[in-house]
Amino acid sequence: MTMLRIFTDFNARTSDGACWNLKYGGADLERKICDLKLVAGEKVQLFQDENDFEVMAVLDYRYVDILKRNAWVAIPDWTTLVRK
Repeated sequence: MTMLRIFTDFNARTSDGACWNLKYGGADLERKICDLKLVAGEKVQLFQDENDFEVMAVLDYRYVDILKRNAWVAIPDWTTLVRK
């Protein structure tokens, strides 16, 4: 199975570096979590611009200060960075 590719704005991160602005198919990932059967700990591929770079990340559900609520985040593993 191909790894799910998720759009994120790498400038929108929590204080510990987790990406909280996640989109899949043009919609907020949070709305698609059940349909895609995603769970915390699942690995995804993050990208911002199609031809720039991508990085592996792990999904988590936690409190996000900037949103003032629990939300899905992706924690990038910068050792997996691939430039396009």
